[in-house]
Amino acid sequence: MYENPYSSSTRWLRGNLHGHTCCGRFMDVTESAPMYASLGYDFMAITDHNLAPDEAQWKAWQDQIPIVLIPGEENGSTDHILELGVFAVTPTDSNAIEHRARSLTDAGGFVAPCHPQEYTWGAENVRLTAGVAHAFEIYNGLRERRGRDESANVELWDEILTDGKRMSVIATDDFHCQYSSPGLGWVCVQVDESTEVTWQLLVEQMKAGAFYASTGPEFEQVLFEDARLTVRCDKHVQEIAVIGPGGRQIAGVEGQQLEWVAQPELTYFRVEARAGIKRAWSQPFYGKS
Repeated sequence: MYENPYSSSTRWLRGNLHGHTCCGRFMDVTESAPMYASLGYDFMAITDHNLAPDEAQWKAWQDQIPIVLIPGEENGSTDHILELGVFAVTPTDSNAIEHRARSLTDAGGFVAPCHPQEYTWGAENVRLTAGVAHAFEIYNGLRERRGRDESANVELWDEILTDGKRMSVIATDDFHCQYSSPGLGWVCVQVDESTEVTWQLLVEQMKAGAFYASTGPEFEQVLFEDARLTVRCDKHVQEIAVIGPGGRQIAGVEGQQLEWVAQPELTYFRVEARAGIKRAWSQPFYGKS
């Protein structure tokens, strides 16, 4: 009945998809990567503004750091878009966000418009790229610290999904320097237990939706077999909810484990883990037409 983005694996790799060396108080990757490793991260991306590391620069960094490094860039002078998994900025014929998103996606990277709450027109940016970009930033740690209402992005996401468009979500730090935003928002990518981890594998898994976004809670298992959903979370999670069309909660349980038989004919459902004000969001399970 539903497209399942997840496998039975319980191996989740944690990473930050939005980070800089180019602005704020400068931090080289050889300084920031050990910091992220000390927080339990397995990978990070470098997304400087309109500047992607070439393969030589990426290798020089990768040889010196303890976690996997995804090459990428943050595209645009405004209406920013993350382009992950590239060694050069993809040229575009237009500055319009929907055209740039299409060009970046066609070039093969993982593409996600950034921090919609930064712009008065940010929600429209996300709507224009829905179905083209892979994801958008449901949470940006730096922007929240600057007073943006990141929680508004959840309602935006459900509106897009209810309208029949497909879009995943990411949570990021938008890391600029040590004291601004490390460890506020991240993604956890699901990989097989024995698989060698490369940045290429991480990007492909994210394109397939085999990851979740979080500001704190952890999914330990997301298993969907024969219409039965089983979700297990870490000990700090207080509630697990299943959200369907219109952003309506259609199932929920207090505690760290949920068992639910999927209703037929939903256009989508997603899972949300809650620990106080902190959230983790699964990617959508889309109804098959």
